[in-house]
Amino acid sequence: MNTDKTIFEMFETINRKLDKRTEKHTEPIQMDMTAVNAVTERLENMIEEARKPAKVEHHHTIDIGSNKVLLSMVVMVLVILGLSYVVGEQRRSINQYRNNVLKYRYIKMQGQTNEENLYRLEQQFRYGDSIKFIRTQVEKYEELVKEQAERLERAKKENTEAERLQKEVESLRERK
Repeated sequence: MNTDKTIFEMFETINRKLDKRTEKHTEPIQMDMTAVNAVTERLENMIEEARKPAKVEHHHTIDIGSNKVLLSMVVMVLVILGLSYVVGEQRRSINQYRNNVLKYRYIKMQGQTNEENLYRLEQQFRYGDSIKFIRTQVEKYEELVKEQAERLERAKKENTEAERLQKEVESLRERK
């Protein structure tokens, strides 16, 4: 128990020393705030600069690392050019076929033709306005022919219906 007493005394001594320390009043230290203010101002300037939109310049470069890359790029460009040429030629031939069909329809509209009319028709197909005019003429003609065919078909059906009704009337008369 003696040890407990000594430990208790030690704690008491420590407490007294601590109490003496807290009783001492320290005076505030005067600090130089100019350095803190300068750092704060620099920090605010940096934040302001960071908020401004940055102008970024992009520079794109193609670095050809090997001959294989260069060769494949050249081959791709040649293939693209070749395919563009083929597409252009196909469009030209399709337009030629379209014009030939229109010429056939125009000749069919005329009913007959001779060498002079064919030459004149070929000359007209050199101008876009003439082609549009010929196309509208042919379309109007074909529409009129279609309407006339429908009228003839209707007349034929009506005639057939009239004959059938006439036969029914005659058969009814005979029964009486």
